[in-house]
Amino acid sequence: MVEELLSSSLRVELILYDAVISGGREQELLDRARAAGVRLVPASRTVIEAGSTVETPQGILAVAEPPRSSADDLFKRTDLLLVVADRIQDPGNLGTIIRIADAAGATGLIATSGSADPFNPKALRATMGSIFHLPVVELEVDVAQARLTATGVRVLVADQAGAIVYTDADYRPPVAIVLGNEGQGPDARWLQAADARIKIPLYGRAESLNVSVAAGLLLYEARRARYTFSQR
Repeated sequence: MVEELLSSSLRVELILYDAVISGGREQELLDRARAAGVRLVPASRTVIEAGSTVETPQGILAVAEPPRSSADDLFKRTDLLLVVADRIQDPGNLGTIIRIADAAGATGLIATSGSADPFNPKALRATMGSIFHLPVVELEVDVAQARLTATGVRVLVADQAGAIVYTDADYRPPVAIVLGNEGQGPDARWLQAADARIKIPLYGRAESLNVSVAAGLLLYEARRARYTFSQR
């Protein structure tokens, strides 16, 4: 996470590190931070453990400005592949979706009201640094829908009751993929506004897929479909 932070454009206020670090990857990271002018503060293991939210911290903590993105940042691109995380409540799920969206080349993510905080420590860890690179904004459903409509973005809603299998959907840009709440699915307003409701077939006896797994399938299918379309 700290390596990804140093690779981003964010300002790093300071790095607190275990005073016993004497080499290896950790020392390389500290050298890199020092060269970039970051304030380095040595500390005891007790202090490191008190400042971390994990049981076994790796010995390096960073304090940095948070990423700041706006809705304007999301909608200024013409090749939009947006992810809408609609009331995703588990921070681990939200963080993993952000990581997958980054890996799949999505242009941004909208977290609607009722979602976990993208900067929750668990969510941050689950992003593995992708939140430093992918624009993420928090919007009310009505505001998000108004912006999508005004920009001419097609809305695909993941819904197991949908009529279209996800491999048959039209992912040409600009498009937004809506992933609903873990237990309740998408907000009814998304179902009403959807240009298409797409489903991932379940061939076994499982009731559903984890929402982050669904995100991976849909986003990578979107990338495959876009590549195929561009080659025509």
